[in-house]
Amino acid sequence: MIPIKIHTQPDDSTCGPTSLHAVYRYFKDPIPLSEVIKEVPYLDEGGTLEVLLACHALKRGYKATIFTYNLHVFDPTWFELSNEEIIEKLEQQLLVKKGKKLERAARAYIEFLELGGELRCEDLTIDLMSSFFDDGVPMLTGLSATYLYRSAREYADDAGNSVYDDVHGYPMGHFVVLCGFTEDLKRIIVADPYQENPYFQNNYYEVGLSHLLSSILLGMSTFDANLLAIEPMNPNTD
Repeated sequence: MIPIKIHTQPDDSTCGPTSLHAVYRYFKDPIPLSEVIKEVPYLDEGGTLEVLLACHALKRGYKATIFTYNLHVFDPTWFELSNEEIIEKLEQQLLVKKGKKLERAARAYIEFLELGGELRCEDLTIDLMSSFFDDGVPMLTGLSATYLYRSAREYADDAGNSVYDDVHGYPMGHFVVLCGFTEDLKRIIVADPYQENPYFQNNYYEVGLSHLLSSILLGMSTFDANLLAIEPMNPNTD
């Protein structure tokens, strides 16, 4: 297991920066959580996107690789293209498709690629994740909190707090850090910034592999469904 130490997120909108900070902390990056929260861009409706976390890491000198399953933003035929060609496709798509979140995501991916980020689309398998875990690299993922926690859907009240409501609510996204597999490879060890989550009620827990993978893929409903591997250019985690 990769020894990730994660803080509890300060509010309902900061799970992404808190997860990113846990990865920085693992790599002995001294940046405080408050600074990460301040620097990471947020969406108008609250929260952030995994690609925006990746851009923050790239600007700090890290290597960042995103494995994406987000068909809202990407066509599967694009992944044989160069970064420059994918940027051109994203720009062409913005000319014919509208939507504030689509535009925000596409612009962020363009920035990610221009900063030298690596974008890949591969089947979400044990072998894929193990290739990073075995090298001591945690994976930050954007997924469906609604499915992960088996909770009611949610909406934000006037104060910006999440309210669980199975009728009025909507699927909610979330960010966690994956720390490795259990010995039998049937469960994944998770570091979760939401300590009071309705299912596990802990910052650290194990979750069944198929359930976790399903939660990641269903993250497409909130424009994520990604795995993000952040690595220092000169690794030193001793």
